[in-house]
Amino acid sequence: MMKHMTLLLTLGLLLWGAQVQAQDWKDALKKVVTSAADEATGGKLTEVAIVGAWRYTGPGIKFEGENLTSQLGGAAIESTVTKQLVKGYELVGIREGACSFDFAGDGTFTAQLGSHELAGSYTFDASTHELALQVSTGKIPLGTIPGRAYLSGTELQLVFPATKLVELIESLGQKIQALSSVTKLLENYENVYIGFAFSK
Repeated sequence: MMKHMTLLLTLGLLLWGAQVQAQDWKDALKKVVTSAADEATGGKLTEVAIVGAWRYTGPGIKFEGENLTSQLGGAAIESTVTKQLVKGYELVGIREGACSFDFAGDGTFTAQLGSHELAGSYTFDASTHELALQVSTGKIPLGTIPGRAYLSGTELQLVFPATKLVELIESLGQKIQALSSVTKLLENYENVYIGFAFSK
């Protein structure tokens, strides 16, 4: 009887692990397919898909350039940067349920970053993925914030040059050591963008 229970438990764990791996593969495949479709359409997929309500799921990091990921040590650097961003974001109230972007089809947006609300207009260049947020309302005069937007699977990444993102986050609160660490870590590299990941 004990052998049967052990066997059933082992099979259950193996099947559960297979389901988790299958889900990871599905997510990875979705990301590859949407990236390929977006590239094939010259960024038009992101341009169409950006419209809607997006809810924060975690930090976003985008490495541009084929050699950059290997130069930076790939996943190791991404993991380190992500941990520092989570710390910094939480200090200004940015976490799941407290951060969102809503993009309208008429080129306007509203955003919630912790307790701060922003609104204004946006432009998106599909060929370069460049996104410009012109902030017109909010307690903090931010002007135009240049960034980029990428669709990856069912996730939207809004990313910015590291120094611009740090300026944005610190304008919401105080100087944050975790964000200074990210800037220092990335200062020798070009084409690294950091920001936010969202899902609908």
